[in-house]
Amino acid sequence: MTKPRRARLSGIYAADIQVFRFYPDGLALDVLVKPAPDATHGPAIARWLRRESPLSGVHAVRYAVSAGRISFTTPGHFGEGDVELSGTWRAGRLVLRARHGGRAAPDRHFRLIWPARMRHGPGT
Repeated sequence: MTKPRRARLSGIYAADIQVFRFYPDGLALDVLVKPAPDATHGPAIARWLRRESPLSGVHAVRYAVSAGRISFTTPGHFGEGDVELSGTWRAGRLVLRARHGGRAAPDRHFRLIWPARMRHGPGT
């Protein structure tokens, strides 16, 4: 009997100007992109936002996913110190809440902008 394959978080997700590229091995790249990208920008972002050649302003961090919950810490882009992120990932939807400086920000809904074919998360 074979074990069911666990889905892995992978792809580029965006909410406003915040963009994350997740790799299935637990690496994430964090960058700000102006103007705010949408799915039409996904292929272009995929060409330059790569682990092999990180650009200035791109933070490489490790993330963990368990039972559809994701968590990771990334440096702030404006010198505000580390930002703790946690939330849910399911069916190509990523909802994250950020905490920094002792304050929690409202949930942010990230949409998959690359690859075009949606990858499903745990529990789908």
